[in-house]
Amino acid sequence: MGQSGSKGGSKDEFTYEDSDEGFTDALKINLQRLIAYAKSADANLQREVAEKLANEAVKPDRQVQIVELDGLKLLLPLTQSKDTEVQRLAAHALANLSVNCSSHNFIWLHSTTPHLHDYYLADNQAKMANEGGIDMLIHLLQSTNEHVQRQAAKALANLGVNVDNKEKIAKAGGIKPLIELARSKQIGVAVEAIAALANLAVNGNADANEIEIAQEGGLKPIIHGAKSDSMELQSQVARALRNLSELIIELGGVDALQLLVRSPNERICQQATRALVNLGVNTAE
Repeated sequence: MGQSGSKGGSKDEFTYEDSDEGFTDALKINLQRLIAYAKSADANLQREVAEKLANEAVKPDRQVQIVELDGLKLLLPLTQSKDTEVQRLAAHALANLSVNCSSHNFIWLHSTTPHLHDYYLADNQAKMANEGGIDMLIHLLQSTNEHVQRQAAKALANLGVNVDNKEKIAKAGGIKPLIELARSKQIGVAVEAIAALANLAVNGNADANEIEIAQEGGLKPIIHGAKSDSMELQSQVARALRNLSELIIELGGVDALQLLVRSPNERICQQATRALVNLGVNTAE
């Protein structure tokens, strides 16, 4: 990453080395100053820093480190930037910091202590919520920019894995705008929105959230997504329908699930089969 684009040259430049130690030192030196500039800094600088933090936050050890060094105090205000690209990059960074690393692509922080990173991840998710991140991300869902919408929905989907955050997202009014985005014609946006709804509908505050999703008309766009040609969207639809209750029967959810059972994708087929079993539907040929 090159210059920040600001006229101040090295004064407002986020310099770092590619080595772990170099990045850590640069983060410690620059972060406190950048936090103070978060709401007024040149947009080019904001973009540079948010992009760097988003890229670094893919690494499990960085997810802990960035939050421990008060990175949220920089990133959260950047979600309120007037610059759309800054909003997108900040939301992207937050999504990466809150990602559910227990997935099949996860690399443990310490091989001898496989549960340690999950502990810190949950702490990241809790800190993000406690520092106002949920409200800020919900506000970004209303952006007219599809890329901002997608990253905000993705971050909320990740935060929604946390049991305590399920209720917080619902109480903050997050379910209705997520349902709106589930109707999006942009596949990437719909995928993340439905993923978020699926996470909110299981465990924790799931029963109350499930009822609200149904009352707000959330089942129709989810069921409609079963007809998509996108495997990624079908996969999230199958997850969501599996997590939702018998309420889906009234809206043709069984037909949608039976369609997904015939998918050539094994994962989608398994998710749909589990959903039908949960509904008491005989899946035998």
